[in-house]
Amino acid sequence: MLRRFGIALAVIVVMAGGALALIRLVGAGATEFRVEGTVLRISGPISGAAADRLQRTLEQTPGLEVVALGDIPGADDVAWVTGMGRLIRAAGLETRATGAVVNDGIFLFLGGTERSVTGGALVLQSDAVQRRMGVAVDASAAAEGDRQRFVEAMLGDGDFAAFMAETRATRDNYTLTEDDMDRFGLQTAN
Repeated sequence: MLRRFGIALAVIVVMAGGALALIRLVGAGATEFRVEGTVLRISGPISGAAADRLQRTLEQTPGLEVVALGDIPGADDVAWVTGMGRLIRAAGLETRATGAVVNDGIFLFLGGTERSVTGGALVLQSDAVQRRMGVAVDASAAAEGDRQRFVEAMLGDGDFAAFMAETRATRDNYTLTEDDMDRFGLQTAN
């Protein structure tokens, strides 16, 4: 009897530990959203859940004016992140890069009606670097078409999308300079 009780207790402890580990694993890569007055702060990898959460946050939080982008290591899916960029634009929000915004995460930044890099950086990384960091990369022709169309819609032409693709193909890491941002019209305020 005592042995059965010990086995049952061990099974419960293992299951509880496994559940706790699963909860930590799921939360570890989650996108963080934090509202501070009129500012929505977003950081972390972008996923489909983040796209849904942004839409709910915008609906439930009237009066937002700014989306401050902390460290955004990339996005799992081009459609999700461009959809989020369109939501930001439709809401008439300003965007500020306050952390390192990488690759397709830059599409959140481009969604802003006013855009500035304030203490952060816009960074392009090769697909190989992204994969080593655990970020899924969609290199399909459809994804490239989505990137091109989104950049054209946000900036008026697709030159920046071509620059992104070329830079990601030829360099491991590249931080956009002030000259790059001026050339492509990425910032509306300095």
